[in-house]
Amino acid sequence: MSFGQRKFRYAHSESAAHEAQAADPERAGEIIKALIGSVLVKQPVLFPSQGAIDSERAISVWTWLVRDVEPALFHEAKTALSPDGTQQLRTTLCAKISSLIAEKIAQAKENPDFDRRLTIQLGGQEIRARLSQIKNAFKYHQLLPKAVAFGRAINGVRDEHSLKLALKSFPVNDPGVFALMMQAAIGQITNPNRLLCVILSLSGGETQAAVTEAGFAPVIEAMIAHAQNQLWVFNSSFGTFADIDLVCQALERYHRLIRAISTITDGDKSSQWAEKVSGLTRHMSELIEPKLTNVDALIRQSLRKPRIGPDQVDNDLLLEALNGLYLLAAAREARDSLALNSLVNNAWNETGKALEVLVSRNLEAFRHSPQSNIVAQRLNAGIKMAEVRFNPEYADILKRARDGASRL
Repeated sequence: MSFGQRKFRYAHSESAAHEAQAADPERAGEIIKALIGSVLVKQPVLFPSQGAIDSERAISVWTWLVRDVEPALFHEAKTALSPDGTQQLRTTLCAKISSLIAEKIAQAKENPDFDRRLTIQLGGQEIRARLSQIKNAFKYHQLLPKAVAFGRAINGVRDEHSLKLALKSFPVNDPGVFALMMQAAIGQITNPNRLLCVILSLSGGETQAAVTEAGFAPVIEAMIAHAQNQLWVFNSSFGTFADIDLVCQALERYHRLIRAISTITDGDKSSQWAEKVSGLTRHMSELIEPKLTNVDALIRQSLRKPRIGPDQVDNDLLLEALNGLYLLAAAREARDSLALNSLVNNAWNETGKALEVLVSRNLEAFRHSPQSNIVAQRLNAGIKMAEVRFNPEYADILKRARDGASRL
């Protein structure tokens, strides 16, 4: 093989590798998150909003850009997002992305055939319909960090007057930009109810119409979008080895946001916001319900000696039971934002009764066989469950009884 042939083959393989990297959804997701991560949301998106960018659609747009419009964007993104990349490079990159998208949108308006081809290249009408929104996210990239900083600062502001002045500084008269900034800001706010109270005060009413007329509808839309963005956790994280802390945090966050919005929706039940909250409540409840129906059975099964076979501890079953109990406790705290009152109350009562009996039995078994590792594991797991179901003080009493039995 000649040097020229080897050089061509190397260049061809390097180009193929570059194209593969550019089209890799995971790599594309990293780039998009680094540039506009504060306004991205994950599926399911039941109720789209102006400020929330569906990450899957944003990745589709990026893939289209580097494949069909400007392949050099991938290299520019690698440079801008490298450890040596500057804020100016990232700003320039986002401006270029926005300009390229705007150019194609303009062409599509002038040429129906081009518009049809563009829709196919993007991957469908849904992505095409959100192209202008995604363009704006890149266009106003520089404003997003400021909105994030605003959201963090709100947590420390105690003066309502200062908070009102800060809100008035936002571009209320430009709903598209305001929506993006609020989407970025709400993600940092720990107490959305406090912000909602200020919004209602500025709006002079507690209805969707009053808030919309005052120009603050994007704030409520952002709250709804962030509540909705907790759903993906329950779609992907349920299982024996679920990140139960993430699940419970998502449910708590969802509850805080829905309870804040309910100040409006409870008295304005025919509004679009009320319909959205109702839809989210129903969907979240459907995701959680299957995991709560068998918590009591899991606890009973995991803390009992098997009816057949050797006496052994099923660690996976214990973990699943404990995770279910954590979720039940979180659902009980969030029950005002769910449609599961009867299920949660029944499960809470039944798990309490079961734990009292089973922990007592395991403690008695431990007194008779303190050297048994299996009995000790089952008792320790029961004490941990009792701490979640009852309180740490009750668990401490059980621990002292266990420690006393081990010294006998």
